[in-house]
Amino acid sequence: MRSLIALDSHDFATVVCPWCGRGAPRSSFGFKVLRDDEVVGLLACSASDELGGFYPQSSVVITQLWVSPEHVGELVGSQLVQKVAAVVAPERVRYLVSGGTHGVPDCRHLPAGFLDAVGFVESVPGVQWRLDLWRTTWVARAARQVMGWVERLWPGRRPAPAGRSIHDPSE
Repeated sequence: MRSLIALDSHDFATVVCPWCGRGAPRSSFGFKVLRDDEVVGLLACSASDELGGFYPQSSVVITQLWVSPEHVGELVGSQLVQKVAAVVAPERVRYLVSGGTHGVPDCRHLPAGFLDAVGFVESVPGVQWRLDLWRTTWVARAARQVMGWVERLWPGRRPAPAGRSIHDPSE
């Protein structure tokens, strides 16, 4: 069984990409996927203002993402991207940014096909992709807001669960 857990400072120093042997020293947070106490995938990130460079304001940059060769195709990378997006979206982060390539990928320049598949849009042709977290989460946020308005405008009893009636003590 797989488990997805947060990286700690020890992981940044010791866990390396199985494809190229690089670690993630410029990273400040991230997640790893474990199977039988073995790291099978890792996504490390930093806030854009910690890295410098040409990144949009209010963004988090993926500094490294990899999945071990024997686990490619099991949606480990997609799970990691979803987890990071879910963690940073409530923090008012606008974009999740990643280096990418149409050529030969590595753990710092992800395959364009993968980035497209998980919702990223190419923002700097052939170099940088970004996932707009405000655009991808607006539907759920809007639905919660509308439900809040409806509950305030129409306070009343909630409908009874299917097949049951609600007992009203005033009757």
